[in-house]
Amino acid sequence: MSTGDIFENLVFPKGGPNKTALVQRDGYSVMRISLGKGAKIPPHVANHSAFFLVLKGRAIITSGDEDVELGENEFVAMEANQMRGIQALEDSVILGVRD
Repeated sequence: MSTGDIFENLVFPKGGPNKTALVQRDGYSVMRISLGKGAKIPPHVANHSAFFLVLKGRAIITSGDEDVELGENEFVAMEANQMRGIQALEDSVILGVRD
């Protein structure tokens, strides 16, 4: 069993993401991604499926050939081998789950 506070030791870097592994198990991992306003994860293709849930802030998330603006409590799910990226419109905390 794992427990914790998702907002503990939170950092909002301006130049790029701060990724914190919360849970890593066979078959999936859960990450906390924090980005300062204007910070980006450039669009790239990843070979795993992913689910992103915005916990705090607003961000534009690239999913395939679409850009989706998401706010708190909104999510996007994407397939493997699909273009993805994140741009923080304000300080943002995103929960990422991948297989």
